[in-house]
Amino acid sequence: MNKQHDIFISYATEDKEYATKLVTSLNHLGLTTWFAPLNLEVGDNLAKSIDAVLTFCKFAVVIISPEYTTKNWTQYELNTLNSKMVENKTTLFPIWHGIDKKQIEVWNASIANIVALNSSMELSLISEKISGKISGNAPIRGVSPSYENPQWRFLWGHGELMVNSDNGSVFNIFEAAEFPDKDFPLYIYNHLYSKKEIVSKIVHIIFYHSYDEHKNRVSKEDWDKLFLLCKIYGFDVEDEKFDPAIECPLFLK
Repeated sequence: MNKQHDIFISYATEDKEYATKLVTSLNHLGLTTWFAPLNLEVGDNLAKSIDAVLTFCKFAVVIISPEYTTKNWTQYELNTLNSKMVENKTTLFPIWHGIDKKQIEVWNASIANIVALNSSMELSLISEKISGKISGNAPIRGVSPSYENPQWRFLWGHGELMVNSDNGSVFNIFEAAEFPDKDFPLYIYNHLYSKKEIVSKIVHIIFYHSYDEHKNRVSKEDWDKLFLLCKIYGFDVEDEKFDPAIECPLFLK
């Protein structure tokens, strides 16, 4: 349960259909969500599972509906989230779902004071607003197909990411290194990467792994450009005395 997710989704059972659509939309934008039906396994203790994931989630979406305001379980989740918000450990994104501000003020005045979204808005717009806030409006937020450890695969040159949605263009780490400065930082699976970090990772690919394994992915001309880019950032991988452990520490997460 110590895997970090971007967002915890708090909702009433009656609103599961809308919550599921929201989760799908957020996932398409490269955000990882903790959503009870998908993340719980047989035998898991619900209360312990939620307490554990809330330890790591820095953001939470609260889908507030008339049903949400009447349940003890959702109140428990909200109380926990409120405590973390007061400690500046969690940011809440309320979504009003079939409820208005006056009703929320009667139910919970502190939640009514948080700027909220409304489920009457287009789902894609809601997702974009949440994604933009979490990623610091990073120009590119990478998302990839569902295979094991996609972030690791991308950073070691074995996988590709898609831009912003599963219908976007794809790119690999070698192509990302040549993106213009305006496209950085890249937001990829819970972490913002500067251009120097991406170049640093390529240095390690070149030094510790024979880049022959990537020859089908990168042309000779592009390899020459990547070697030059490494030098521009102060990493002369062709120098016999070059030691990446000293000159290019692996600070990528």
